[in-house]
Amino acid sequence: MTVAELLALAAARLAAVVADTSPRREAQFLLARALAVPESWLLAHGDARVAEGAAAEFLAWVQRRARGEPAHYIVGSCPFWGREFAVSPAALLPRPETELLLERALALAPHRQPRILDVGTGTGCLAVTLALERPGAFVVATDASAEALALARHNVRRWGAAVHLACGDLAHHLQGGWQVVVANLPYLPSATLAQLPLEIRHFEPRLALDGGETGTQVVRALVEDLPRLLAPAGCALLELGQGQAEEVAQHARSRGLEELERIVDLGGVERVLVLQRQQEGPAPSNSGATG
Repeated sequence: MTVAELLALAAARLAAVVADTSPRREAQFLLARALAVPESWLLAHGDARVAEGAAAEFLAWVQRRARGEPAHYIVGSCPFWGREFAVSPAALLPRPETELLLERALALAPHRQPRILDVGTGTGCLAVTLALERPGAFVVATDASAEALALARHNVRRWGAAVHLACGDLAHHLQGGWQVVVANLPYLPSATLAQLPLEIRHFEPRLALDGGETGTQVVRALVEDLPRLLAPAGCALLELGQGQAEEVAQHARSRGLEELERIVDLGGVERVLVLQRQQEGPAPSNSGATG
């Protein structure tokens, strides 16, 4: 079969499952990965014949996508901040919205050996990018999932990033003194998970989605610990769901933290909340914390 014939066949098979996007665009993405060529090459070589093995692999991928599996899980990688990261159902796929958090974190991170903590690292895309963009930084990334941490470790090694990984619930097991804390934690209310699109509901890890009854349970638990974790004048950047910024900001203020800003995404959602610890005053202790 030719490139054009395969794309037409795949687009027809994908029409039902990806109606909210472009079936042909998804077909192009998968075929380009199967052939290891740029998508632009496909557009210029519609009459090119595709080897039988590559065509079979592509059509198998299309079948998986037609059952709802996210395309990036199928091909095993996803872009973030200009780099490709290995992905699997052990962790959420990197989202464009998280680049808003990263951009602000880079602006806040000192250029000279900053101490950066990534809580709930998932694929490790935030921690790896921060380490690469801030050479000399001391970066630690945590996750409660051993499977997600193994994926993050793969990405750390793939990019040669100086990131230390730790398995544990949030950051209760770590000492404080962090100049920047970033966190993309579960923030969906439990009751809404059943209404999520099939590709999220059936394929992405529930542990990384379920934020409890209000969606803010996990985030609030981290906020409780931020006065201890942050260095004086240190900042925390939290990714949140729709309508959660005010609740989390109020909770942060009750813990003595200052709200610096709310970053709004392209959909009008207050997606990132930036908090800061006061410059003076001792942090609460946690005798169980370790380095």
